Amino acid sequence: MRRLLPILSLLLLLAGPAASAQVAARVDTSAFRARQLIAPGVLLTSGVAIHCFGHDAVDVPVNTWTQEKWRRGRPELGFDNYIQYLPLAMDLSLGLAGVPSEHAFVDRAIETALGAVTLGAISWTMKTVINSPRPNGVDGRSFPSGHTDWVFLGAELVRMEYGWGWGAGAYAIATTVAVMRNYNNWHWLSDCLAGAGLGILTAHVGRWMLEPTKRLLHIPTIPWDGVKRPVQMAVAPTVDPFSGAVCTTLAISF
Repeated sequence: MRRLLPILSLLLLLAGPAASAQVAARVDTSAFRARQLIAPGVLLTSGVAIHCFGHDAVDVPVNTWTQEKWRRGRPELGFDNYIQYLPLAMDLSLGLAGVPSEHAFVDRAIETALGAVTLGAISWTMKTVINSPRPNGVDGRSFPSGHTDWVFLGAELVRMEYGWGWGAGAYAIATTVAVMRNYNNWHWLSDCLAGAGLGILTAHVGRWMLEPTKRLLHIPTIPWDGVKRPVQMAVAPTVDPFSGAVCTTLAISF
């Protein structure tokens, strides 16, 4: 029960973005769908339940098997520290490379920023207040997994913007990071489940808040890479009125 109380209080923080998202849904009916809460809700609830009631029955045996049967004393593999940001980079860059996306670059950047700020605030607060020891005993910032929530934020953004073709690859990266957090003995299973749910949820928060934020800040929809427009170039001769020198003016519109 002592594990449950701080988590229950912190879950109230999720109600703020979720409530705002539902208000935004009334303005932009294409943004919010109740089914979007299913996957993050199941993952987050499973992580909280195991953390609070099944730590000794689930977390500890999974960690013991991973360290004794799979890792077996091998050195830590640190590539998860780097690939956690790959899906976020994919979300912003694939459209620039010509992959059809749901939104243009500016909208994707705003959507990503909103999700990232929301995730950072919630994840940092949970880690600080809950004070859950890591399996390797380094500190008490184990729950939820920060690497996992960031990579799943990016994976869900990729899926929403580009569909499951690219989303499947992004989710494969996200799952790899979650598994490696267990393998490297930095997190329990419940940490990664909760982190995955939190990342997916805040990706949708970014989507729900996109249009209200643009309206609030008077940001226009800029069809940079969402709508392909031809690049126009014009070259015109000009004369400097002071020196009389003949110059050339180059104008590019894209």
